Amino acid sequence: MAESELLFEVATMFRTLLKGISQEWNKENRVLSLPQFRVLYVLSKEGPRKVSQLAHALCLTPAAITGITDKLLEEDYIKRERAEQDRRVVNISITEKGEAIIKEAHAGHSEALHSFFNLLPEEDMEHLRRIFGTMLKAIDK
Repeated sequence: MAESELLFEVATMFRTLLKGISQEWNKENRVLSLPQFRVLYVLSKEGPRKVSQLAHALCLTPAAITGITDKLLEEDYIKRERAEQDRRVVNISITEKGEAIIKEAHAGHSEALHSFFNLLPEEDMEHLRRIFGTMLKAIDK
């Protein structure tokens, strides 16, 4: 198989896997959509972030992050605060209600991922982690 065909096939398979994970998440009728969960997860782990930082961390556009955070704000899962040093900067942080819902959702998220990845031996999981880590480092440069 030619290299370009192989790359196309791998990229297509990866997109299909991500779509399957998202569909599995949505089947469970969760309170949070997968993108909302991802935003709350980043805020929970890394603390307050600007929209641009969230967009970079989640590989989404700032406009997509704004749409997601608007819904999270309505539910009181996050709050927006203007930076004291520069009033143009808006930081987004997770609320106590957001922390509670992320803990609840995390268990379900783990189950959904487990259903996909439990088919692989631990050694393959380590290979995937190494491979994705290498690719992500290249993206960050």
